[in-house]
Amino acid sequence: MTRKITIKDIIPGLDAKILCGGEFVDREISGGFACDMLSWVMSRLQAGQAWFTVLNSVNVLAVAVLAECSCVIMTENVEMESDVLSRAIEKKIVVLTTPLPTYEACVVLSKTLEMKNSTL
Repeated sequence: MTRKITIKDIIPGLDAKILCGGEFVDREISGGFACDMLSWVMSRLQAGQAWFTVLNSVNVLAVAVLAECSCVIMTENVEMESDVLSRAIEKKIVVLTTPLPTYEACVVLSKTLEMKNSTL
């Protein structure tokens, strides 16, 4: 049995800022996925995962909805444009931004998942 890890659990370690979807930070995160090639992400991103990307496009939102990921995490201080964020709000997608590079952000998520699960 594992403990529930939510979006709000990972925000401090990522030094992340919520760009939209703050009302949904209690969504569970089951793991993470990092990729910027949308066709690859579409075939591999799983429901409940956090998606790490630097892509700033409405197509990111379409893939996020299709995959039912828990949130999109923009790395390297990338922020979505206001028109893309407006669409994310409509689709109830949580979008975060972190100053961390993608690799380091993934390490933080992995360590958070390990720490929470080892406390059982």
